[in-house]
Amino acid sequence: MASIDKQRYPLAPKLRGKKVVIKFGGSSIGGQGELGLFAQDISFLVSLGIKPVIVHGGGPEISDELRKRGLAVRKVAGLRITDDATLAVAVDVLAKINHQIVDALKRAGLKAVGMAGGECRTVMCMKMSSSIVKDENGKEVAVDLGNVGEITKVEPSRLKLLLTSGFVPVVYPICLAGNGRMMNVNADTMAAHIAMAIGSEELVLVTDVAGIMREFGNEETVIRQATIDEIDELIESGVVSDGMIPKVEACKVAIKGGVSRAHMVCGREKSIIVDALLSDKEHGTVVTR
Repeated sequence: MASIDKQRYPLAPKLRGKKVVIKFGGSSIGGQGELGLFAQDISFLVSLGIKPVIVHGGGPEISDELRKRGLAVRKVAGLRITDDATLAVAVDVLAKINHQIVDALKRAGLKAVGMAGGECRTVMCMKMSSSIVKDENGKEVAVDLGNVGEITKVEPSRLKLLLTSGFVPVVYPICLAGNGRMMNVNADTMAAHIAMAIGSEELVLVTDVAGIMREFGNEETVIRQATIDEIDELIESGVVSDGMIPKVEACKVAIKGGVSRAHMVCGREKSIIVDALLSDKEHGTVVTR
């Protein structure tokens, strides 16, 4: 195992031998050109005896590909409306991103393996109920999200076996319903459920913003620490809204499931994953019980 600068990374010893789940998307780390740096950071964590599971989405890439194919991009409350054509695009795009991440990790000297959440029935789901939203007249209406799943179970045995064997699993959020039908699930939510199921010590959600801000866009108002009760208050007050809601809800799920800390950090900051996990400095927003 690599030696560690204990002054710079005082929290490293407590994570040695522990599992962590790291979720990110291409846009949150600056795109393909930054994958090599991301892989080096993961390699550094592994060298310290930390066991990471990588979960990734690909929302912007899916939207771009939908537009290229002349298909509509439709979302409700941060969740994509996924008809059959959209699901096919999502599967193609996410599998391609997964391959790129695995290749980058391998080039960094790691053993990595990619998989869809539904492989070996690892992440099971059911069709998500219709979302209640307000139309242009302020009237509440039900919207069917299509092939969007709500996670019902995570079977962690394959992930645990891979970790024990020295692999870094890289998982994308295409999961299976009980009837075998593929479903798209929210990647942040899947990361939280995987973290719970494998007994992860910490969860890191890498985003394209600096954390939860009291004034959106004003990084000086980042909330550095929040409890799950305070998260509910932030949602109720409207400080957290739209696409941030699934992220903070994922943090809540993880903490309630036994994860000690959930981080929301900006991927455009150099080595942010390493610093968030191992340093004692404040980075982004940390959610605790």
